[in-house]
Amino acid sequence: MGDSCSANENGVPSRIPLLFLWHKLKKGVMTMRTLSILGFALAFCLLFTLSAGAALTLTDGWGRTVVFEHPAQRIVSLTPANTEIVYFLDLDPLLLGVTEYCNYPAEAREKERIGSLIDVDLERVVALQPDLILAGSLTTPEAVERLVSFGFPVFVLDPGTVTESLEAIDQVAQIAGIAEQGAARIRELADAIEYVTGWSKGIPEEQRPDVLHIIWHDPIWTVGGDTFVHQFIEMAGGRNLTADLTGYANLDLEELLRRNPSIITVDDDHGDEQSLPFLFVTTDPRLHPVRAVRDGRVYRVDSDIVSRPGPRVAEAVKLFARIFYPEEFGEAVWTEPE
Repeated sequence: MGDSCSANENGVPSRIPLLFLWHKLKKGVMTMRTLSILGFALAFCLLFTLSAGAALTLTDGWGRTVVFEHPAQRIVSLTPANTEIVYFLDLDPLLLGVTEYCNYPAEAREKERIGSLIDVDLERVVALQPDLILAGSLTTPEAVERLVSFGFPVFVLDPGTVTESLEAIDQVAQIAGIAEQGAARIRELADAIEYVTGWSKGIPEEQRPDVLHIIWHDPIWTVGGDTFVHQFIEMAGGRNLTADLTGYANLDLEELLRRNPSIITVDDDHGDEQSLPFLFVTTDPRLHPVRAVRDGRVYRVDSDIVSRPGPRVAEAVKLFARIFYPEEFGEAVWTEPE
């Protein structure tokens, strides 16, 4: 990488350098300045490309190089997070098809359904004749290959961090030819995140609450140090008690008791069984000695908000901040998911 955004021999800008920025991001330094610089730089370089009349070339979340000859006008989304990005950027008039799990915003339910996350109805997608298909981590490689073989541009968004989620939003804006507007929206999200992290970074480690997040209860399923929820907890000023685990991991009841969290957050919105994990934590007599249960600090959180790598990552950070520090950010109020 160089030290500036420069064009290669084909007139296409090289990848954004900003070594100092990437160094900070990889270390988890989430500040408004670094996030804003990222959004601005990406938008500037892609605007340069479009103004030069060259094709737009981007690398997607699977490391694939995808070339776009013109801004997208007909979009199909294969994940709920991607659908939320499209609506966030006000590109929904271009959105033709979504999965059956795309439930936010509510208007997304009115779009044509093209299957589930892992079972895409290829015939329906082909019938829509999209010029941009936004895939995700659960899209099967076979589905991506088939769609590409039909001649459709497939771009995979697979962010693994909050920063990469903002990058994904920026990429969609660039593909749609609205890089400048996208950069402005990203700065709004960066400001919202910085509002929380700017305050929480001053909290001494020993004063941060010990937090356990539970996704499911039978068996107990929690979040390791390489997950989105871990980032939300840490950015909001908490300490994830299962940061030593990897991914989404099982936790024995005895180990939960030993770790003894002061706050427990519980995913909710599991269909017809949406209240079972919360009921387990709050009513099972074996958990009565746990500090969080004893002190009434068990909270339900909307699983969609804390699991989708899209524009609501800022909302997720603030949600945890409200749970941990209601006197500063306002009390968290549970509302039924849409």
